[in-house]
Amino acid sequence: MFRSVSAILGLLLGSSVVSLAQTQAPSPSPREPEITANGRGEVRLAPDYAYVTVGVTTQSPSAVETASQNAAKVAAIISALRALGLTEQQVTTSGYNLTQIYEYPKNQQPRLSGFTARNAIRAEVRHLDDLGKVIDAAINAGATDVSSVQFLASSTDQARRTALADAVKQARSDADVMARAAGGSLGRLISVNTSGVSQPIAIRGNTFESVQVTAAGLSGGMPTPIAPGELNVIAMVFTRWEFVPSLSR
Repeated sequence: MFRSVSAILGLLLGSSVVSLAQTQAPSPSPREPEITANGRGEVRLAPDYAYVTVGVTTQSPSAVETASQNAAKVAAIISALRALGLTEQQVTTSGYNLTQIYEYPKNQQPRLSGFTARNAIRAEVRHLDDLGKVIDAAINAGATDVSSVQFLASSTDQARRTALADAVKQARSDADVMARAAGGSLGRLISVNTSGVSQPIAIRGNTFESVQVTAAGLSGGMPTPIAPGELNVIAMVFTRWEFVPSLSR
């Protein structure tokens, strides 16, 4: 009997000690104040090569005839571009489709009236001074549209690093301004992250809208002028800093 009572008292005392220890556990220390700041860096550079895409569209009542006409014009365009010095690797097919054309007479079933084919050719132009010549040669050889010109830079590593450094500098400067305005100073850097660096983006005059050309082409006309403009490399960073309160406050 006494042993049972002693055991029960021991358990009660033990649970009381555990409960007391739990209730007296120290509360977590308050989080140190922080300042967060974002930064943006931007670097412009000149492009040194380009991709131009030209298309050939043909149409006739027969699928075979449509495809044959298209193939002949594409072969002529490729030959003209190769004559300018572009290699086989620089001239590639970027798209091809052959579709049916239907007429829709009033109160009648749709009627097949013919076929249309489009072949898109992509040319890499490594010397921008030759870009206008490439476009003119393609048009004179039978291209019916120029759908895009994309300007690029072969080396963007230095621009990317500079943009990142500028973004961090801006974030630190903004964080320092906020710390001083809040009555303290900027402490150590806690973390810095980036959402990445954008691929070079075309700005100011180096986009080329899709155009349609006449069957006569540009023979004997003025060479096509091209303005490359500049490319933009943008970096974004996100930083966290310690905020050091002023001791005088």
